[in-house]
Amino acid sequence: MRRTMGLHHVNIETCKLEETRAFYEDVVGLKVGPRPRLSLPGYWMYHGAQPVLHLIEIPANDGVPAGRLNRIDHWASLAEGYDETVAFVKSKGYLYREADIGDDHLKRVFVKDPNGATIELAFLMDKATGRELTPKPENWYIGAKLYELDEAANKALEDFKARTKDPVPAE
Repeated sequence: MRRTMGLHHVNIETCKLEETRAFYEDVVGLKVGPRPRLSLPGYWMYHGAQPVLHLIEIPANDGVPAGRLNRIDHWASLAEGYDETVAFVKSKGYLYREADIGDDHLKRVFVKDPNGATIELAFLMDKATGRELTPKPENWYIGAKLYELDEAANKALEDFKARTKDPVPAE
């Protein structure tokens, strides 16, 4: 049976290796860690014990043609510390935008990296107050729990979870 186990890693080829490394250390809190010997210079950047971002240095180039052709638009991470994050991104002068999307309880901050790629940082918010939700409910990072589902959709979700042999583990 085919299945996915979550996002394994994102690979970015960049002619701005050090600037890109610093960006992901600053904004996401990733740390450079062990990397196999590869023919191209680069870094593996870790979130805890997982190498989630692979950076590979490529020669300077003019980038890709304009338009949205065969490219990754963004990658996302749930996050905490909304106010601090927005203040930090502003202080660094990074291009960003904030957005409330859909019927979930997430407020997003979309930030451009030095290569023009976008990362989405999603914060769990209290819809009534517009402030970050604290304390957070158990397993808040499991996306389906963040949506307001009607009774039938909620039952379908619970039935699906009951049939799933390997539920998402708590961190």
